[in-house]
Formats: sequence, C-alpha cells, structure tokens
Amino acid sequence: MKALDLPATGEVPVVTAAQMAEIDRVAVDEIGISVEMLMENAARGVALAARALLGGSVDGRRIVCVAGSGNNGGDALGAARRLRGWGARVRCVLSVARDDLHGDLNKRQLDIARRAGIDVAPAAGARLEEADLIVDGLLGYSVRGAPHGTVAALIAAANASGVPVLAVDLPSGLHPDTGAPLGAAVRAAATVTLGLPKAGLLRPVARPFVGQLLLADIAVPPHAYDRFGIDARGVFVAGDLVRVATAERS
Repeated sequence: MKALDLPATGEVPVVTAAQMAEIDRVAVDEIGISVEMLMENAARGVALAARALLGGSVDGRRIVCVAGSGNNGGDALGAARRLRGWGARVRCVLSVARDDLHGDLNKRQLDIARRAGIDVAPAAGARLEEADLIVDGLLGYSVRGAPHGTVAALIAAANASGVPVLAVDLPSGLHPDTGAPLGAAVRAAATVTLGLPKAGLLRPVARPFVGQLLLADIAVPPHAYDRFGIDARGVFVAGDLVRVATAERS
C-alpha cells in the first residue's frame, strides 16, 4: 500500500500495556485530564486517520465502525460522529448490547451517536463487505486471552470482507507487548495508535497485522511519561497525526 500523505516521524518511544495503563492513570488522576477529554481526542485522531486512508476526503464514503465493549469502542463511536459530520455515510456495529458496554462514558458515546443520526446495529447481519473502510474498535491494549464469540466472528468477517481496515490503537486480537496474535486477529491496512506506540506494534511478528502505523496525539502531557524515563517531547512537532517510519523497516 502506498505510504499515506502524512508527516513522518523517526524513532519514537514505545510503551508496554502496563506502562500505558499507569500513564493513563497519571493523566486522569494526577494531572486532571478527564477520560472523556482523552476519548474525544482519540476519536478525532481516528477520524483523521480514516480520512487520510481514504485519500484525504470521506465525503460520500461508506464507513463501518465496529465497536467493542471497552474504551476502544467508545473511540470508534466518537470517530463515527466526526466522520458523519465530514460527509461520510457511517454506520456502527456493536459486539455487545448497550447494557454490556463498560462504563457510563461508552454508553454516552453510543447514545450521542444515535442522537446524531448514526445507524447503530448489532453484529448479526453486519454486512461489513458493503463498506469502503472498516474501523476496528473491538479490543484495546488491556486485552486478555484469545478473542471469542461475537468479537472473534467480527474479526473473521472484517478479514474476509476485502475492505481496508483501520485499527484503533492496535489490531484487535494482537498482544500489545509481544505483537503476536492471541488467536483471531485483525489484519489492518493501517493502525492509528494513541499517545505512544504499544511495544508489540513494532515487532516483526506484528507486521502482517498492523499495516501502516500512524500515531495520534491525544494530548497526554510528556510529564506523564517521565516516571518511566520516556521522553515524549517533540514526538508531535510535525503534526498531531504522524506516520511512524520505523513501522516500514524490513
């Protein structure tokens, strides 16, 4: 696939899943950035990545956002709202019922999407092949064990659809630290990871699943990374959505 027309960054720091969980905690509990603010920033980054993957415009394009029960699902639902505002023909597919979404924030993202006129449907009869782009928001960096049930079925359907997939943070079913598939795993055309890349995304075993690796700024201050000795200053000098050139190494 041709490299996306985005500013490229060279070597960037990476984080493990445990480090990212603590960094998120610091950003929320110590610095005072709300989870909702982080999710809105993530949703914008995902929408920008979708627009880049579709050649710079989503006007009239068919996009299906597949949302899981956690915050990656909330990111995908928030991105759907932005993409609809940019002219896309968006629909969302949920892997769980509304009551099984984790936390009030994800339920609120779903309710807002519906009130904004976005069609939200259950996984049965999802018709993922009837799209120009699939946004994968099924599983995040806190994944434990192999995908199963409806999530595994949606991963298989996305892979079989022939439609390019944009993964949110990491392809669903991929281990965030090792990069190895845990079972069924999304094979993405591109992955937009949030804040800093998860370590597994740059491992050779992950390359068939990650596609082009993009990095979105969700406004976590560099100070939040300091306790791990990670210098994140300057990562987004070229823009708030960048292409990680190291993902293309042979």
